[in-house]
Amino acid sequence: MNEIPIWILISAVGILILLSAFFSSSETSMMAINRYRLRHLVNKKDKDARRVSKLLDRTDQLLGVILIGNNFVNILASVITTIIAIRIWGDVGLIYVTIALTIIILIFAEVTPKTIAALKPDSIAFPAAYILRPLLKILFPLVSLIGLISNTITKMVGINPEKSLNEELSYDELKTI
Repeated sequence: MNEIPIWILISAVGILILLSAFFSSSETSMMAINRYRLRHLVNKKDKDARRVSKLLDRTDQLLGVILIGNNFVNILASVITTIIAIRIWGDVGLIYVTIALTIIILIFAEVTPKTIAALKPDSIAFPAAYILRPLLKILFPLVSLIGLISNTITKMVGINPEKSLNEELSYDELKTI
């Protein structure tokens, strides 16, 4: 890594921050999307809505692929930033980049993208599904393994992850809608 120019490493970190923002906004938009509106669009044969709906049919797998992607890019950004810090400032640079990267990730890869996604879930979720579906197919073995381990741990603490929540609305909830 010593032969890679600093500007390339910094560019790589920038790209990784953008990827982290994508995963963060995707997660929030998928969870915030109006399920009743989505179901209505699916019934009207909207292709984007069907793509999102298929991902949401298996929320555990959707979250698995998003979290694998987000953790991978954040950790890789941290590794590359560590290399940059050591090359520029030596060991003392580690504290600088730890603080700087934490602030950068929080603002540009977590809070801002999630806020935008919560406010405009459809505009994020629909295009994100084009990337998340193929990514889920590629990472399916890893997503399944992590899901299996997670579900086993969840069962050990007394929660059955296979039980679905009752999504039927009460009369009062329907009136509110």
